[in-house]
Parts: sequence; structure tokens; C-alpha cells
Amino acid sequence: MSFTKVVPSKEEYMTTLVKNLIHYRIIRMYEGKLITARKMADPDSLYFETEDGLCREWLNSIYDSYHFYEGFETIESCEQYIRSSHYPDEKYIIICFLNMYYAVVYENTQHQQIIGKDLAYYTKNNLFLVSERPPNNLMMKDRERLPVIPLIYYELAAFDANMQTFHLHKESNQFIECALEEHLEYVVLLGITFKDCWYLCDTPYAIAHNRQILNMYFNDGHGFTVFGKYANAIAINPFQRLLYMPKERVEHYQMDIDNHRAPHRALPYREVRRFHENMRTRPVTFTQNTL
Repeated sequence: MSFTKVVPSKEEYMTTLVKNLIHYRIIRMYEGKLITARKMADPDSLYFETEDGLCREWLNSIYDSYHFYEGFETIESCEQYIRSSHYPDEKYIIICFLNMYYAVVYENTQHQQIIGKDLAYYTKNNLFLVSERPPNNLMMKDRERLPVIPLIYYELAAFDANMQTFHLHKESNQFIECALEEHLEYVVLLGITFKDCWYLCDTPYAIAHNRQILNMYFNDGHGFTVFGKYANAIAINPFQRLLYMPKERVEHYQMDIDNHRAPHRALPYREVRRFHENMRTRPVTFTQNTL
């Protein structure tokens, strides 16, 4: 099934998105200017324009930051994968998005799986890796499940207002529809695998500019561009956990948000080579909000 048949145009998407974000008070108009519930621009900063300009630039970049991969074509085929996996069935939530079905496991910040038709994401060694299917020997780590910022859920809802979630009903042992609002962290996790946006971190202006946008998506999001600078990267993709390095190299980095002292860590070269095949291979492009 082609996504081009169901994905709204950018104009349609933007109209829906802005209405949703205003309704949920993520953004609002103030004296004719657009501002966010989460403060973006510091008016005393030497580096950027007004919050209104930054907010509009950010909104305009969202549509092009999403790149969808195919899910299972039917809920039965998605459920068939779940039944055949080595992971307990009751740990999965099935998400129907754009008429595709995805199997999602979200135990905590260090144990996550998102499975589509021919592509899967999973966490391992604090990395976010990609392969056709997750390995069977993933280790469970005892970590706290932190609350998520629901912004990516609102962004996905503007693509598909009819998203559904399904969980395993214990008595019938069947997957049945459940309240979407009770599983927002699963939807956000799925959305992160779709979102592919690079933020420059090679100049003081880029660091100051992009850190404000990243604060919309992550607690302490401002730390990403600073980390990228000290890792000698040109740009950082916090959704895919990737660094864009000199000589057009792309490398994974580790992220452990439970480690408050050092939540991000670059990999030594031998580890970079080890995980190179488990990387999102889409060409790196810098969108408007990174320029």
C-alpha cells in the first residue's frame, strides 16, 4: 500500500496541526504573535529572532520531517508476528496509523521495540538500532518509565485523525481496541521512528537556535546541540540518535536520559563500525529550520 494515497497535503496538514496545537494549548496567539506553551526563544539572547518567527519556522518544518515506512497491511498479520515472537504477547500494543499496523513494546527508556512490515527499531546498549526484525536476546533493564511529552502524538494525529490502539484482552486472548489516550507513550515512540530531522550544532548561532526547538520535544532538549558540538559533529538527529560528522560520516550515539550527569555519549570508533549496518540509511538533508 502506498502512503501517497492517504497522506494529506502539506497545506491540509498544517491547517489541521495548527488547529490541534491551539486546541491543546501547545501554541497560542498573544498580541498578534504566535507563542508556545514551552518557552522557546529567550528575548535577551543575542542569537535569534523573536519567538513568533522561530515558532512559525518550526511549524513549517514539521511536515517534511516525517518519513513513513510500511507497517503490516492487516491487524491479523501484525498479530501473527506478535504470536511468533519471543516476547510476551501482553507487552505489545498494536497501533493502526494510516491504515497500517505496527507492533510496539515500551517497557522503559532502555527497552523499546517498534515493528513494521519489513523494518523494526529497537533499543540496545543505549542505542536506537534498525534491522528487519529485533534480535531475540534483548536484555530487560530495570529502569523507570518516564512520562513522555505528547507533542509527536499531536503531529501524528494531524496526519491521521483515526489512529487506533489495540491491547491483548486477557480473558479472550485477543487484541481488542483500547483508549488511545491511555497509550500515548507508544504512539510517541512510533512517531519518533518516523521523524527524521537534523539540527546543526557547528556554530554558536545554530546551537542557540536549535536548542530552543529541541526543548519542545525533550526534557532538557537544549543539551543535544551542546553535546553535538563537543562530539565534533556538524549536526545531530536526536530522534534517530545519530550524529552527522565531518567527511559526511553518520554515526550512532548513546542516550541514557536516566543518567543526569552524561545523558549522551559518542561511541568509540570500533563501536561505530560494529553498529554501522543497524542505522537508518536515508540520505542526510537539512530542513529549513536547520539553516
